[in-house]
Amino acid sequence: MDNSVRKFVELLEPLIINLDEEKKYLEERKNELENVSRMLAYTKDNLEMVGIYADQDLIVNNLSRINCTKEEYRASCYLLNSENENIKHLPQYKKAHELISDIIECFKLYKAELIVETQDLEKNYLEKELDKKYYNIFSNSNFFVDDVLEFNDFLDKHKLPNEDKINILIYTLQNNYNKYIKENN
Repeated sequence: MDNSVRKFVELLEPLIINLDEEKKYLEERKNELENVSRMLAYTKDNLEMVGIYADQDLIVNNLSRINCTKEEYRASCYLLNSENENIKHLPQYKKAHELISDIIECFKLYKAELIVETQDLEKNYLEKELDKKYYNIFSNSNFFVDDVLEFNDFLDKHKLPNEDKINILIYTLQNNYNKYIKENN
């Protein structure tokens, strides 16, 4: 193995160590985004729907975002879903209305945050997946790089001295040529 290639493999190795954990975390965040989106789609800004949404754990587990207790939340849902017209004139009803409205707004903001977070996590994960692809390729003595443009962009992304980049490209061309000759003879 060429010394430049060895340095390249050593550069990639720490980048891929926690790839499985990152994938798991990305999936968890995507799942959370899906759950929040589903809740918002179900409630459609209808305050009475929040208290009867099937996944109350999702709501209860996020009450701390607006400094609300589970008891305050449950009491507010009870007041909003009351059919007694006299309750609607109480100051507690207005507070309950504001609290549930705040919860909906909080989940809208949370959804926006999750969208940005999952996009960033996905981008980072895809970059690391590419790191792993080339780590696996260059860890083998007989390798073949099938996407030259992708590899060239990938190589440019990493901070390597130009001499090492040139050596890696030469080594790659030699390996690709050798593999091509073997397959066509």
